Amino acid sequence: MDRGRSSSSSENLLDDFEDDYVVKSIGAFGAWQATVCVIAALVRSAAIWNMLSIIFLTPATQFVCVKFEDNATVLAENSTCYNNCVQYMYYEEVLEKTLISEFGLICDNAWKASFTQSMLMFGFLIGVSIFGWISDRFGRRIGLIISCTLNITFMLAVPFSQSYWIFNTLRLFIGMASGGTMIISLVFIIEIVGPQHREAAGSLAILPDGLAQGLLSVFAYYSVDWRMFLMEYAIASVIIYMFIICLPESPRWLMSKGNAEKALDVLTRAAKRNKLNTALIRENIAMALDEMLVNDKEIRKSSYVDLFRNKTIAFKTISSIIIWISAGVCYFGINQYITFIGSNVFITVILLGSIQIPTCPLAMMMNKTFGRRASTVATLSLIGITMTILMFVPPGHTGCTILGIIGFAATCTTFGVLCVYVSELFPTPLRTMAYGLSSGGAKIGAMVAPFIATINPHWIPSLIFAVLPFIASLFGVLLPETKGRQLQDMM
Repeated sequence: MDRGRSSSSSENLLDDFEDDYVVKSIGAFGAWQATVCVIAALVRSAAIWNMLSIIFLTPATQFVCVKFEDNATVLAENSTCYNNCVQYMYYEEVLEKTLISEFGLICDNAWKASFTQSMLMFGFLIGVSIFGWISDRFGRRIGLIISCTLNITFMLAVPFSQSYWIFNTLRLFIGMASGGTMIISLVFIIEIVGPQHREAAGSLAILPDGLAQGLLSVFAYYSVDWRMFLMEYAIASVIIYMFIICLPESPRWLMSKGNAEKALDVLTRAAKRNKLNTALIRENIAMALDEMLVNDKEIRKSSYVDLFRNKTIAFKTISSIIIWISAGVCYFGINQYITFIGSNVFITVILLGSIQIPTCPLAMMMNKTFGRRASTVATLSLIGITMTILMFVPPGHTGCTILGIIGFAATCTTFGVLCVYVSELFPTPLRTMAYGLSSGGAKIGAMVAPFIATINPHWIPSLIFAVLPFIASLFGVLLPETKGRQLQDMM
């Protein structure tokens, strides 16, 4: 391959896998990459637990008034609010005490149950932006350590909350830290494997998400109340986060900052772990830096503004955000249609997690076979078609169950495809910021989805869930294909 070719031609042609300096130095995938990938994937578990724990914190709860003002004798009806009621009794089926019964989130305060999740997702939205910038400015490892440390600190504190508003404040900070953990861990994985393995590494990186969701049922089953439930998975998170000490800095990030000596050290240790010759690593780095024409002054000042610095990259950014918003709305909204599972919340959570597991290898195969762009458009279109048909199916019909499963699986597959696609669309100095800003769209979708799903009649939510992915697919068609290309290391 001619190393003197222009940068413009390299963007139009598929690069030779072996021409990537990381691949030449440490191989496309080996023991070192496998270890880093496993650790980075596992640290997402805590974020998933925080995101989905609301299922057990605020489950559907029956209540009845047991004491009225002036000891009035009233035949109280179940789940009915009374202006003169001074004490309610709660019928707990999941935990002996939840946020509902602890803080009285019923009647006039019922909105606070949903607001709790909104606060967490708002924290995610802030976190992906803040830690995206931290990761691109100061390094993947530093950003991951900071986000994990903050996450654990607030997770261990929240079970001791003595008021509803203290609980929500801590949940806001938990959301911010969890958002950072989710985006940095995935970008880390994408940057250390060869182009021929990115489909597998990126898609399978989110495989633990479904397993983590299923484990929530285990934590809840062996918990007495919501405080014990939160403490259990916080302690499990501490054990997982201990492994981040073993993570090195991303060699691509080091190279993007012109830090050749540290990149040499990381790549040399990685090559030794993969049992490869280290003699040519320094030469590989020197040639790569010469090709990248690294400009330290420009790169060190990279910020979110650079995601809109010209028409090409601005279109990529806007398109990614729109696609992620659509996917987020559909993911959390379609959950409302899955009625086949039944009323047992423990089984519900396990089955929802199980549905996600096979979609990860499916996303990997689609990315590898059809490419990122075609896979994104195909999965979004399938969601739109499924939701369009659902508009004409009466509520409670078996067809709702089948369409709900297909729509939910298609949405999960979309996320598996996007995790790889978005990470490849942007250069290393902007990659985490771009991924964070894009995935922040999913958090916006998560905040509005419950409100859309409860609109009556039922065909209106179906219409919204159908139109959004079709619109997003149009933006996907116009994005460039990234399959097989080297990651761009300069802006």
